[in-house]
This record gives sequence, structure tokens and C-alpha cells, in this order.
Amino acid sequence: MAVKVGFVGCGGMNRAHMSRIKAMSGATIVAVCDVAKDRVSAAAEEFGALAFSDHRKMIEDVEMDAMFVALPPFAHTDQEILAARKGIHLFVEKPVAVDLKTAKKIEGEILKAGVIATAGFQDRYQDIVAKLKKMLAKTPAGLIMGYWIGGMPGVMWWRRKEQSGGQAMEQTIHTFDMARYLFGEVKTVHATFSKGLMKHIPKYTVEDASCVNLQFKSGLCGTIFSGCFLQGYGKVGLDIWCPDTLYEYAGRSRLTIRKAGAEPETLNVGNDFGGEIVRTFINAVKSGNGSKLKSTYSDAVKSLAVVAAANESMATGAAVKVK
Repeated sequence: MAVKVGFVGCGGMNRAHMSRIKAMSGATIVAVCDVAKDRVSAAAEEFGALAFSDHRKMIEDVEMDAMFVALPPFAHTDQEILAARKGIHLFVEKPVAVDLKTAKKIEGEILKAGVIATAGFQDRYQDIVAKLKKMLAKTPAGLIMGYWIGGMPGVMWWRRKEQSGGQAMEQTIHTFDMARYLFGEVKTVHATFSKGLMKHIPKYTVEDASCVNLQFKSGLCGTIFSGCFLQGYGKVGLDIWCPDTLYEYAGRSRLTIRKAGAEPETLNVGNDFGGEIVRTFINAVKSGNGSKLKSTYSDAVKSLAVVAAANESMATGAAVKVK
């Protein structure tokens, strides 16, 4: 029997997931929801689903096995909670909330209901990341530097820190999450930031750039940089410095391995990691076994906690322990 899937949010991320579900055997889209009538109507027509403007009504009226939630960070309210209480399994795009309190409340309901819940940290599913993890097990890191430096997304809510959480939370969280995935939990952060380059942008309250120093529980240290003021170029990924090797992970494209006295070796991403995370989730729903998921909702809350601590440090100027 096909897995019945609903969607809350019909923006770019969920539209990509809808296309993947449509092309997949064993799953069918039964309902879509969005507050924007044009978006939800277009999605409902394209994928042959029922259209809703109220997620509460969709969750109450439609029989679903799984639900994808892709919303601006501030818009997470009771969508996941109501679904979990009805036994609906969840795929939630990152960041899972705009603040840790909301995320922890949702997490509690998910754990209480016992539903399968994953978060959209698709980069964990790249084939080069699996290879990198194996290499790092043999070559411990001494220092890391991470990046998400580029331009400013055009949606209005993104430039309002109270709605997006800022760039570190809304975009660079991918880099923070990858650092956690490769190196374990973060103990303490200390962050600084800069402003002044984006004065021409109306209603702009996000930092232009930030630098977040990380102290991992393992003893490893590093810094992750964010910047949203660039035009036409940028850098995303992690530089991992080991005693005899430098690994340059360019997010979603390639891994370059540099060793002294040898020619650099480059490994390109060779798999459809965006499709892989969706297939893994659907298979988990079918089997009732989420053990192959590489990012549970609870794990995503830990990545959110690191960025929430960074935001607190930016506000206070002090080092902050990750909660």
C-alpha cells in the first residue's frame, strides 16, 4: 500500500520534495497546504492533491501516513505537534524552529507520540561525506574552519532576525550541522558579528557577517563564518586541517584532499543526496524503522542549540555553553 503524504508549505523546498515523491513508487501525495492561494492551487493541480489553506483542517480531515513541513523558521507553531498526536510521521526542513524553546516543545510531542521524525539536513547523505567520515576516523582533525558566505536571499522574512533567526541559523546551520555530524557535540561557543554593509536594504536586522568560535567536547576547536553581503560569488563548506592532510569540503559539490608532496585529489559528489534523504524517510515510514535516518528531529534540535547559543553570544558578547 502506498504511503499517503501531505505537505505543509508549497515553496521551493517542498516543491522539490513533491517532485521526488511523485517520481517514487510506493508513495502518493494526498494533500498540500499553504497560506498563499496561488502556490497551493498550483501544487494541488500539478500533483493531484487536495488543497488547504489551514494546516489544522488538513491534518484533521485527511488520512496521511507522513507529512513534510517546510516553513519559514518563525512559522512553526502547532503543525508538527498536531501531526504527531495523530500518529503522522514527520519530515521537517531546517531550521526546525526559530528558537530552542519551540523546538524542544515539538520534540517532546514527537517523542511522546513515538512517530518517526527526520530533519532536512540532506548534506549528510552525500557520498563524499560518507567517504570523509571514514578518512577522518583514521586522521584526527586539529582545526576546522567552516563557511556559508554569499548573497542575501530575497524573501522579506529572511532579513528580519526575529523571523529567520539570522543567517547563522537559517543558512549556515547546514555547516554547523555538518561539523557536529563529523566531529561530535559542541560544548561552548563565542561569537562576534559585523553590520553596516546592508544599509540600502529596507527592514534589514540580520548581521552582515558573523564569526562563531566553537569548542567541541572532544577538545577540537574551530570557527564557522557567515556572510550575506557578497554579490556573485561566495564560499560554502568546511576546511579540515589534520596533521598530514587538509580536507576541503565544498558543500554539495566536491571534496579536495591535499597531502604534502602529493598532487591534490578531488572527489565530486556522485549521488542524488536530495532524493536519498526523501527515499530513506519514506522507506522508514513503510517499515516503521527509522534507524537508517541520518538526522532525526532530536538531532536537528542539537544543531539548533549550537546556533541559538551563537545568537546569544552575539547579543551578549560572552561565551555561551550550548544547552
